[in-house]
Amino acid sequence: MMGYRVIFLTNPARLYVKNQQLVIDNGDVFKVPLEDIECIAIDSMQISMNSYLLSRLSEYAITLYVTDKTHHPCGTFLPLLRHSKHLSVLKNQLEMTLPNKKKLWKQIVCQKIENQATVLKLCGIDEWKSIDVLKNMVKSGDPDNMEAVAASKYFKLLFGKNYTRTQDNFINPKLNYGYSILRSTISKYLIVYGYEPSLGIFHKSNLNSFNLSDDIIEPFRPIVDLYVKKFALKDEIDTHTKASLVNLLNCDLIIDNKLFACAKAIELTIKSLSSWYNDKNKSLLLPQIIDLEQHTYE
Repeated sequence: MMGYRVIFLTNPARLYVKNQQLVIDNGDVFKVPLEDIECIAIDSMQISMNSYLLSRLSEYAITLYVTDKTHHPCGTFLPLLRHSKHLSVLKNQLEMTLPNKKKLWKQIVCQKIENQATVLKLCGIDEWKSIDVLKNMVKSGDPDNMEAVAASKYFKLLFGKNYTRTQDNFINPKLNYGYSILRSTISKYLIVYGYEPSLGIFHKSNLNSFNLSDDIIEPFRPIVDLYVKKFALKDEIDTHTKASLVNLLNCDLIIDNKLFACAKAIELTIKSLSSWYNDKNKSLLLPQIIDLEQHTYE
């Protein structure tokens, strides 16, 4: 059972572990059970910790994010503890045939496009149907690059006809920040479940250690887009926005017809990869976007 608490730190503090709890000492002392923590995001150059803490974070599969002097994510501490059947999982990855990769990539692209259409619909943009229909045009392996066609139309409908992902504006840093949190969380669960993140389904750059993460992230990206559109269009990215983007890991998504927090949905998607390797007729469990609601933990 993975944790669920998302901790975002911006002020000077000392972090250490005592009695299986993370202790945050910034003058006042706060304690959080390690087993309850999903991730820790540090946005300060004045936080100290020791190697014992890092060891315990790895043991509990807790992701640690750090930022640079400009307060942008620059590093992630990921666990190296592997699944007990890592070798068999790796063999499955290496032996995956091209037709099966194409079949899987089609599922991912179709769900991404459907989620993009849902975001437009939730934002009251009438042209959402023009994006949704594109998922029916995706072929095995997406040879016509319908993913890019949909993305180009989608972003212009969402953020304006002159918007591009390469612009220097208030929107892109927020999208990039949110995507980086999702990517790191996906990478963590890939490692926990024994996958080699560099071996992708569609992405295959020799310079990318997280090709598989960049495959899996695609249908999850629209949750970040939805938050930025609804709550963070104006002004530069600030501490509140960063904390909210990290906390998207606790927002509800539908997966396998049930409500789960985003972080749990990521875990279920990656876990379902194993079932897919054993039965290629199965569909990968992928998320469906709904409106932004914090998950309620019982």
